[in-house]
Amino acid sequence: MKPVLAELHQIITKDGIPLEGLFFRPKKKSGIAAIWLGGLTSRFSKNPERTNILADIFTKNGIGFATFDHRGLGLINSLKVRNGKKEKYIAAGTAFEKFKHSVLDIEAILSFLRKYGYKKIFLLGHSTGANKAAHYIWKKGGRGLAGVGLLGPLSDIPGIKAGLGRKYSAALKTAEKMVKKGKGKELIPFSLVNGAFWSAERFWSIAREGSKEDTFPYYNQKRKFYWAERVRLPVFVVIGEKDQHADRSVKEILETLKKQIPQKWFSGAIIKDADHGFSGKENILAVKLASWVKGEKL
Repeated sequence: MKPVLAELHQIITKDGIPLEGLFFRPKKKSGIAAIWLGGLTSRFSKNPERTNILADIFTKNGIGFATFDHRGLGLINSLKVRNGKKEKYIAAGTAFEKFKHSVLDIEAILSFLRKYGYKKIFLLGHSTGANKAAHYIWKKGGRGLAGVGLLGPLSDIPGIKAGLGRKYSAALKTAEKMVKKGKGKELIPFSLVNGAFWSAERFWSIAREGSKEDTFPYYNQKRKFYWAERVRLPVFVVIGEKDQHADRSVKEILETLKKQIPQKWFSGAIIKDADHGFSGKENILAVKLASWVKGEKL
C-alpha cells in the first residue's frame, strides 16, 4: 500500500483549545466524510499503519477521513488556550481531561468538515472515543452526524476495580472528597491508584458507576445505557474477538449493546482474532466501516 497523501490542519474549539490533525481527501468528492476519535491518551499520530489503511480504503470509496488530537492527548500535557489576544496554559491530557468537554472537540471537527462542504459525516469513536461518541448522542442528539461507529466500546470500570482491588473504594472516596473540597484538579495519592496519574476529578468520572463517562455498564444487566434512548441515527458496533480489555465474552457485550440500542438503528460485528486496537486486522475493519458508511449490506 502506498502512503496516502494527507493535509495537516489545526482547528480551534469553542473554548479556545487548538487541536492538530490530518485530513485525507478523496479524489472524487462525494460529500461524505468520517471522523476517527481516539481513546485514552491517543494522538492523531499514534497508529500510522491503522490510519493509513483506513484513509486508503475510505478515500478510494470517495469518503473523506479526518483524525485529530483531542484534549486528552497524552497522559499529562499542557495546552495553550486562546481567548482573543489573551493566552494561557491549562493542564490537559488524560489525567486532567474533563469528559464533558469532549463534545467541544467533536463539534470543532464537525465544523471543520462542514467548512469543506461535507454534509454527511460519520463519527467513529474507538475505545474511550466510543464513550465520547455515545455521550455526544445523549448531549446533542447526534446533531450534525449521519451515523456513529462504536469501536471497542468497553467499560473502564471492571478493569479499574480488578487493578485496584481493595483500594478501589478508598480511591473513589478520596476522589469524591477532593472534588467537594475544590481540589479536583489535584492528583490522587499514588498509593491509592498503584502509581497511576489521575486527577481527582477525572478519576471520579472514569471510575464511578453511574457517571456520564460510564456509558457502557454491561457489567450490570439491570442498568440502562443512559444515552441509548436518544439514538435516532445508525449505530455500528464493532468489537475485536480477542479484545484484551474485555472482562467477559465479547459476544455478551455485543448482545447487551444490541438490547440497549433501538433495533431500527443497530448493526454490529465481531472481527475474528482482532484485539482492542484491531492490530493486523485494520484492513478488515476499514472495509467493514466503509461499507457501513456507504449504506451497503453488512
